[in-house]
Amino acid sequence: MNRSQRVIIIVINHYTTSVLKDLLRNFLSSLPSHPQIRIDWVISDARDNLEEEREQALVFEREMREEFKNKKRNFLYFFTLENKGFAKNVNRSLSLFKRRFGSKNKVDGLDGSELIFLLNPDTSLYWSNLEKAVKFMNDCPSAEIAGLSLTSPKGQREKWGHSTSFPSLKLFSKGKRFSEPSKLEEPNQVAWVSGGAMLVRLSWWNKLKGLDDGFFLYFEDVDFCKRTEIAGGKVFFLPGIPVGHRRGGAKITIFRRKELYYTSEARFFRIYRPATEYLLLRIFRIPFKIFYFFHAYFRFSFWKEKVKENVVLIRQERSNNYPILKGHLERLRKFRFIKELWIITFFVSLAILGGAIWSQFSLSPPLILHYNAYLGVDFYGNASYFLIFPLLTFLIIFFNFLLGTALFFSKKYAKYTLLLAGASLIFTLLMAMAMINLILVNR
Repeated sequence: MNRSQRVIIIVINHYTTSVLKDLLRNFLSSLPSHPQIRIDWVISDARDNLEEEREQALVFEREMREEFKNKKRNFLYFFTLENKGFAKNVNRSLSLFKRRFGSKNKVDGLDGSELIFLLNPDTSLYWSNLEKAVKFMNDCPSAEIAGLSLTSPKGQREKWGHSTSFPSLKLFSKGKRFSEPSKLEEPNQVAWVSGGAMLVRLSWWNKLKGLDDGFFLYFEDVDFCKRTEIAGGKVFFLPGIPVGHRRGGAKITIFRRKELYYTSEARFFRIYRPATEYLLLRIFRIPFKIFYFFHAYFRFSFWKEKVKENVVLIRQERSNNYPILKGHLERLRKFRFIKELWIITFFVSLAILGGAIWSQFSLSPPLILHYNAYLGVDFYGNASYFLIFPLLTFLIIFFNFLLGTALFFSKKYAKYTLLLAGASLIFTLLMAMAMINLILVNR
C-alpha cells in the first residue's frame, strides 16, 4: 500500500453529534504513527430547518473544529446542508467537497482511483479495520463495492447488513424479510451491502452518478448495488472486518422510520420488480403502517418524551433570547397580507355572532329559513337556527387556522398558508351574506 492511496469518508450528521464525536475519537486514537493512507473526512451537518437552526449549525462546526484537528494524514471538512434525505445529502456533500477545491471533477489531484467510504455516524471504526478493507480493494480489482460487517454492541453480526439476493416477494415469503445473509466467513460476492459501512471506487461512483436522490432514507444502498449488477460490476461482503453499529443514533419515531422504509421499499419494487409484486406489496403494507402509527403515537412514553423536549427547548429559548421565536416572527413578516386577512376574518366572524345573538331578541317565530323559487317557503323555524352560522364559521376558521399554522411551521408548504387565510375570509363573507339575506327576508 503506497502513500498515494486516498479514502474519502462521508458521514452525514443528523442530530447525532454525540455518537459522531465518539466515532472520530475512536478512529483518530487508533491511528499509527505514520499511516499509509490519506483520509479526507467529509462531515455534513444535515438540518431539518436550516434557516432557523443556522446558529446551532455554526456551534456544531465550531465545537468539531476545536476538538478535532487535521493530523496524521487525516483531514476534516465540514459542511452544512438542508436535510433532503440520506442519498441527496451524500451526493451534495461530495459535490461541495469537490467545489471547495475549485473544480467539479478533480480535488487536489483526485483522478478517480480513490475510494469513497460511506459511514454511519453511530458506528465504531478503527484504523486497522479500514486498512484491511482498503487492502482488499487493492488486491481485488474486480470489486467495485465492498461492505464491511456491521455488528451490534454485543459483537453479533447484523442480519440486515447485506444479502446474497435482492428484495422480492418470493424472498419475503420464505421468511427472509428481504435479506438473505451469507454464511461464509471469507470475503464473498453478494447482491447488496449496507450503506452504513460501504466502500466504493470513486471511478465507479462517478460512472453510476452516485446514489439515487429519489430514495430519502433506506434502499439507496440496495438500489446502488442493483445498478452495479446491471452495469456489470461486483459487490463483495467482508465478514472478517467488523464495524460496530449502535443503531438508533438519530431521534425519529418508529412510525416515521417505518414510513420512510416502506416508501423507499415501494420505490425499489416499482423500479425493479413486476407491477403485480409492486401492487401486492403496497396492499400488504397497509396494516403494518396502521399498526406502527398507533404503536408510535398512542404511547404514554412518546408524549412524555415530547413534553421533556419542549421543556428543554423553552429553557434554551429563554437563555438565548428567543432565537427560534424571532425567526418565526421574521418569517411571518415576509408573508404579505396574511395578518390582515386573518384580522378581517376574525372581525367578520364576530359580526356574524353578533347578528345571530341580535336575531334571538329581534325576530319572532315562525321564521323563514329556506325559500325555493319553485315551491316557495319550504322550511320554517325559530331564531335559534341562526346560531348555526357563527358555530359553523368558527369551526371552519379554527380548523383552517390550525392547518395554516402547521403549514407555516412545515416551511415546505408554508406558501399555502396565505391561500388558507384567503379561503377562510371568503367562507366567512359568504356565511355573513347568507345570514344577512335571511334576516332581511324575515324583516
